[in-house]
Amino acid sequence: MSDIQLKSVLLSNQETMGYREREGGDEVILLVHGNMTSSKHWDVVMENLDSRFKVYAVDMRGFGISTYHNRIRDLADFTADLKLFTDAMGLTSFHLAGWSTGGGVCMQYAADYPEQVKKLILMASMSTRGYPYYKFGATGCPTSVED
Repeated sequence: MSDIQLKSVLLSNQETMGYREREGGDEVILLVHGNMTSSKHWDVVMENLDSRFKVYAVDMRGFGISTYHNRIRDLADFTADLKLFTDAMGLTSFHLAGWSTGGGVCMQYAADYPEQVKKLILMASMSTRGYPYYKFGATGCPTSVED
C-alpha cells in the first residue's frame, strides 16, 4: 500500500486546496470531511480502503492547510471549490463520500454533477440546507437571521 501524501493545488478561484492522496487502482474515491475537522480525520479510512481505490481526501476552504481568502456564504461555495478541485485533478468519474458537513457538500455536488458521481456515500450527514444561523434580538433571545 502506498503512503498517504499531503499535497495542495491552486484552484482557479485563487484559493489553495489542501488534500491527501493515496495511490491505488483505477477506481477513485473522494472523501470530504465534516465541520471543524480536516482531511487528516480520514487517515484510518484511507489506510484501510482496498488497494483498488485511488483515494483523495480534501481540506475544505478554511480547514486543514486550505486557504480562506474568500468568505464562504453557503454549501454551494464549498461545492464550487470541490468542482474546481476535481477539474484540476482531471477527475471525471468517482465515488464521493462525505461526513457531517462534508455530506451536505457531497449531496450538493451529486445534484449539480450527477454524471461524475458513481456512488454517493453519506456518514452522519447534515442537510443540504446547512446549519441555521441566529442573531440575538433586543431581549437577548435568538431570532432567525431572516427576521
